[in-house]
Amino acid sequence: MIAAMNQTDARNAPPVPMAAPFDRFARFYDADYRHYDDDLAALADLAADEGDPILELGCGTGRALIPLAAAGHTITGVDISPALLQVTEAKLRGTSYASRVTLHEADLRTFDLPNKAFAFALCTSNTLMHLTTEAEQLAALRNAYRALRPGGLLFLDLFNPDPARLLAVNGLAELADQWDDPATGAQVLKWCVRTVDFADQLQETIFIYEEILPDGQCRRTACPFTLRFLWRGEAELMLQMAGFQVEEVWGDFDGSPYSSASEHLIVLARKDRASRGAIPAR
Repeated sequence: MIAAMNQTDARNAPPVPMAAPFDRFARFYDADYRHYDDDLAALADLAADEGDPILELGCGTGRALIPLAAAGHTITGVDISPALLQVTEAKLRGTSYASRVTLHEADLRTFDLPNKAFAFALCTSNTLMHLTTEAEQLAALRNAYRALRPGGLLFLDLFNPDPARLLAVNGLAELADQWDDPATGAQVLKWCVRTVDFADQLQETIFIYEEILPDGQCRRTACPFTLRFLWRGEAELMLQMAGFQVEEVWGDFDGSPYSSASEHLIVLARKDRASRGAIPAR
């Protein structure tokens, strides 16, 4: 069941982004990421170590949430997109583990869950980077801190902003993927265009899903979004400002050390075991 969340502290909260840009992904997300499971083994191991309950920040269509629930975990997913959450609900319906899942439609910066004693929180697949200012990203991390119990662990997965890689795709229009949609019989082509602004640490991206239908008709769905990338030092400092203690920094899901050549910037940060939930004053 999706529960709409009340926005708290409206005077200080940043403007709530519209869900529509994320809703557009709902029809395509599972097919687009059908082969992506790189993080699932690491998440399963961490979940087993840290215990329940689990919180996923930006759960989308349940790509990571559903395998954790199927493995026996109790998990809550938060996402701002009702369309993405509806896909998750449909996939949960009738399963033996649906009762272990709670879904909330809410903003990561301002959600206020009844349970503030999560043992493990995950924010994977660059989700934090969809918040495009430092203040917004810090607000989300502080909210994650509030939701965790003392000693709780946060898993934060970002892409490594390697300048050479960012410049290699800057302004390039590429055919990123293609597949057949069994529901419509269409051939789907995924086009991708990215532009980078190093001064503001922003990557503007447009995914264009082009569906070629059996009768020859063509329809296109544009899904534009912006990512704000973080450098390692900034990510660690932001987590510390949110109250966390950084434990490890990985370059990949196998736990290998982060380096300039890494594909990912993965940070594991823990809430102080002595904490009573308050965020350090700044």
